[in-house]
Amino acid sequence: LAEQAGIPRIEFAGAFDRAEQHAATAADFTWVQDLGIAGFPTLLAERNGQLALLTNGYQPLSELSPLLARWLERATCAG
Repeated sequence: LAEQAGIPRIEFAGAFDRAEQHAATAADFTWVQDLGIAGFPTLLAERNGQLALLTNGYQPLSELSPLLARWLERATCAG
């Protein structure tokens, strides 16, 4: 995946294996566990410091698109 994004494999591997990256990854896992998220992928949206769960677990675009559109519409109305 890194190479597909234009990042050389050796460069990505070096960055990924650093202790700081392992710590950041562990902190992210702890954060999502604290939020009660158990599905992958999960899509959260943030507005004014508040998180909204849009989907927990895989959703095809046909199902995800209306959820995201509704959230964006509410953001426009609230703003």
